[in-house]
Amino acid sequence: MKTSRRYVSSALLLLTMISGCTEPQVKLSHADLSKQLKHLNWFSYSTEPHTEGHSELPFTEAYLKQRHDILQSADLSHFGEAEAQEVQYLIIQQRYPERFLPWPIHLNLPEIVKEYQVSSSQVDAWYGYVEIRLNQARESKIILSRVERQQLLDYLTPDITKHSEAAQRLVEYLERYRVRSSLGMYQLPNGKEWYQSKLNFYSSSVTAPETLLSELQGVTGEASEGVQWLDFSLNEPLVHQLLAGCDKRAGLNWRDGFVSLQQTISQCNRTLTKGETQFAAAMMEVDLGVHYYAWSQTQALLALQSRLALNEDQARGVLKNILFFPATSFVLLSQITSA
Repeated sequence: MKTSRRYVSSALLLLTMISGCTEPQVKLSHADLSKQLKHLNWFSYSTEPHTEGHSELPFTEAYLKQRHDILQSADLSHFGEAEAQEVQYLIIQQRYPERFLPWPIHLNLPEIVKEYQVSSSQVDAWYGYVEIRLNQARESKIILSRVERQQLLDYLTPDITKHSEAAQRLVEYLERYRVRSSLGMYQLPNGKEWYQSKLNFYSSSVTAPETLLSELQGVTGEASEGVQWLDFSLNEPLVHQLLAGCDKRAGLNWRDGFVSLQQTISQCNRTLTKGETQFAAAMMEVDLGVHYYAWSQTQALLALQSRLALNEDQARGVLKNILFFPATSFVLLSQITSA
């Protein structure tokens, strides 16, 4: 019995020592979570100062691990409902093929890394990583569209490739790269589910695409006078321009510019004009068309030109934004359907 007691006492002492040496997991407040995500995603956040060791490029293994750890550390018990939903959305997005597409299509990384003075050796290693990752992705049937491939080639200009053999090799790889046949997410593995998760988040509802399309077609059927006010930027969702008169609310999603689009709209008293309503509705219709209903590029461009009186270059600019920021425009759904 004495031996048994001594054994138990020793075991309890050992457990106490082990627990005392283990670092407790730090739970992050919303402010701290935002700070860490901005630091990690420095390449997308222009006002974040660059510091030594602050240059992990997107979707490397180190980046993915850091992102996972940061999101898992969120102290959701102290978050508001909208803030907690945004964290859950970002966590869910990790399940989908994004990690196999290491170059975010809307970011001109060669120009960004020059601005932040990232070492050429690190950038060259990342170019090689992009090629390796795209090869691995193909094995899982995760393949770039022709628009995505061409966008990457547009970034890799002769001025970039003449100073980097790695960039030139990536250009040669992309030039012989076989693209997928469609533009939309539906053709990717679990693509429809991935797209539905984005629809649910941005529309703040769980609604079937068929129902959404029916609701939108009543609005898009009206003729538009055009959208001369629009700046056809590729590096942020066009919905930002429709929220120009609103007080932007801080968010956690770097793809949305660290703006909570849902909270911004919910607290904005500005009403969309008729032209803006038609523009947003047409974007949503084409968004559903290419990402869920397998519309071709020709169908999408025709819809945008006929609905919004756009010329071909303008329509291509809007289509690229729809392809690079799927479902984002649905943050305006409640305003459109209640107009």
